[in-house]
Amino acid sequence: MIRSIALSTLAVLAISAPAHAGSIKVALVGKSPAQIEADVTKAAKSVCFRETRSETLALDAYGRCVKATTKAALSQLAVAQAQASTTLAAR
Repeated sequence: MIRSIALSTLAVLAISAPAHAGSIKVALVGKSPAQIEADVTKAAKSVCFRETRSETLALDAYGRCVKATTKAALSQLAVAQAQASTTLAAR
């Protein structure tokens, strides 16, 4: 089963060069979907704050970054969970 998800701004933060992208691991074990979403959002806020604080329009960039990063991370999680379910069903 999926135990953690790495949250990265590399794919969703177009305003920052890939070399500057940050990441945080979010543990998933024993958490409800609501808690996972809250933890992913919290991690996205942390990563995005570091990545956008030097931007000219930092507040706007930060908001877009948090929204896009959270959406991308939760999408990755859904895909990984679907693949895990398919793998378990095939056994």
